[in-house]
Amino acid sequence: MKQTKKWNFEYYLALVLGISLAVGAAMQGILGVGRFLPGFVAATLLTFVGLFVMLLVWDRAGGEKVLAWMMLAAFGLRIILSVFLIWGLPRFGYENSEQQAGFVFNDAYRREGTAWALAQSDAPLLSAFDDELGSDQYGGMLALSALVYRTLSPDAFRPGLISILTATVMSLSIPILMVTVQRKFNRRTALWAGWIMALYPDGVLLGASQMREPLLIFLITVLIWAAAHWLDRDRVKLALAVFGLDLLAFLTLSYRVAIPSLGAIVLWVWVVESSRINELWPKLAGWVAIALGGLAILAFFKPWLDQVLRWDAHLTVLNSGMLTLLLDRLPKNLTFPFVLIYGLLQPVLPAALVTPAPAIWKGIAIFRAVGWYALAPLLIYAAVRIWKVDSRSKRRWLAVFLVVALAWVLIASARAGGDQWDNPRYRTIFLPWMAILAGWSLDYAARQKDRWFRRILLVEGVFLLVFTEWYFSRYLQFGPILEFEVIVGLIVGASVLILAGGGIWDLVHKKGSKP
Repeated sequence: MKQTKKWNFEYYLALVLGISLAVGAAMQGILGVGRFLPGFVAATLLTFVGLFVMLLVWDRAGGEKVLAWMMLAAFGLRIILSVFLIWGLPRFGYENSEQQAGFVFNDAYRREGTAWALAQSDAPLLSAFDDELGSDQYGGMLALSALVYRTLSPDAFRPGLISILTATVMSLSIPILMVTVQRKFNRRTALWAGWIMALYPDGVLLGASQMREPLLIFLITVLIWAAAHWLDRDRVKLALAVFGLDLLAFLTLSYRVAIPSLGAIVLWVWVVESSRINELWPKLAGWVAIALGGLAILAFFKPWLDQVLRWDAHLTVLNSGMLTLLLDRLPKNLTFPFVLIYGLLQPVLPAALVTPAPAIWKGIAIFRAVGWYALAPLLIYAAVRIWKVDSRSKRRWLAVFLVVALAWVLIASARAGGDQWDNPRYRTIFLPWMAILAGWSLDYAARQKDRWFRRILLVEGVFLLVFTEWYFSRYLQFGPILEFEVIVGLIVGASVLILAGGGIWDLVHKKGSKP
């Protein structure tokens, strides 16, 4: 990133201290968990350490004001939302145990409860990796949470402290990704990617909900940074050391995400490196090794995937009466493809608008759905347009990123079926890859004034408009009640007209998009 004038360390250190004191006082004052002073000190200290590290990384990344605003926005949004959820869910949410405790996700509720019990016991923190503590199947996040409770909050259970950690690591991901993007592309693409990392709704919600996903996003971002340095032969020893340490930490948090992430990095590096090889046999050998590695990963995860696919698809049907009615009309061999597509649409924005729910949950649902329906067309546009990029090197980068992102989106949809919570949560883990693609799409479409970008948005608009009417007619008895097959026909027909008509228009006027 661009280096600005020398900054005043004492001024920024005082600013960090001031913000830390404000966060500590607000968090303890609003939530009121335990005695004020210990809670205030714990939140202040954790915030100060996090902001101080963010300050150092910000300076190393160039020290731009816009980057500082991104990082503060990412940190602040997650802290504010975390405090609001912990305070608001017991008052305005459903009357179940996790929401009365201030948790959005049941996974976080169970794990943090176990972490608090571990912190209060005399057992070593390494016991978090024992199988009998089943609230965290990997152990790393459980051990981290227990460490925070044992050292900073032994007097009371304060899950908001974990949100300070997740907000910090998510904020640190932004400059690391932007520096990596700007190495290959331009400042505008890096800025777009950074804002997406900071503001993407599911990323904000996960960071505010004591989940491990922000840590996984950070670790993936660091892997991408290290691989980019290695590809450019820049500080190779440092890049390899960082890569190794990052991967080790990754495995303790989730080996089921670490291994596919490693596979994605290896694929990217090989695609770039193989372009520098002129002989045929080394290339063939490399691709065979890549294919065998992919098959080995599939074989390793096959028992787990088989069990998960059957169970999650079954839960999807059980949890949606409307979906059950639709599936009853389909042949059995189309059930899984339908659930897969349904999962790609989750969280469904029209459903979020009309489905009955408490106001706090309706707000969360709309917030998440708007984020996905803003990001998805950018990924689709990238799939259409990256092949127009003149630079072969940039095209290879983008092509691998596209394959990785789309493959993971499909895996997440298959892993969680049409579930509106786990599916988007798994999808968001690969946010760095998607943010790069989306940032490039926004920059490219703006520079080229590309009609196809507007047409893709128009197709999505038709989908949202028609499905909104479908949901309105069923939940609110507003408008004509159309059969599902008619709805699909209207969407497909209108989309074909928009896309085919646009293509014909370009041919007739000979003003197609320029590469």
